[in-house]
Amino acid sequence: MDLGSWAGSVNLDTPAGRLLRKLAAGLPQDRDFEITVFGSAPLQILIDAAFTSADVDLFSDAEELETLVERAGMGEGQAALFIQVASELNFRTSPRWRTRVQSAPIGKCTFHFPHPIDILIAKLLRLEEKDLAAFHTVIAKTGHPTEAELLFELQMAVDLFRPGFDEEQGHDMAANCRRLWPLVFRRELDPSREIIAPALQKRREGYGEPGRDHKQELREAVSKYQVKASARKT
Repeated sequence: MDLGSWAGSVNLDTPAGRLLRKLAAGLPQDRDFEITVFGSAPLQILIDAAFTSADVDLFSDAEELETLVERAGMGEGQAALFIQVASELNFRTSPRWRTRVQSAPIGKCTFHFPHPIDILIAKLLRLEEKDLAAFHTVIAKTGHPTEAELLFELQMAVDLFRPGFDEEQGHDMAANCRRLWPLVFRRELDPSREIIAPALQKRREGYGEPGRDHKQELREAVSKYQVKASARKT
């Protein structure tokens, strides 16, 4: 699928973009920084400058970045629009995301912006009202993702449908997909049948394993999901 046609283009003349320019100017100029921006800010920078973001989430291999942000007075509680330095582990999305980022060099910094599809997939883990607004904004501006595009990309990110660790805040990806589909695509969705089972079939085929009965695969996938969902509730 051609995702390049709706990747958007980097526009740093936005609140989030101007904050990144300020960050680049305030960081030490004797070294290079590679910084990935995620959350809502990339949608403001790539798709719709009017799309609001309360902060700019980012991560980097530079361990001292959070300290540098605070020294520059750009952290939480220091500015109305602030920078939230996170871990790469906080950006849970498609494993394909690195292959389709857009990058923008500013001084000694290179900022990487994930494709809107990867931002939206990450938002499905939570799907609060602002996350749902992100879907509506991107679709209104670009006409994408289509239902077929989103189904395919979710199949390729099927491991996000696995239950989280006990210590994690519970996010039910399948339930969020069931909630999203009628609001965006005007129909009900069965994630087990339309996302999980086809993805597992693709994985088996990739390993060269013999095909199995599709209905049996669906029953197994549904059974495992229900058992784990029940365990989380107890």
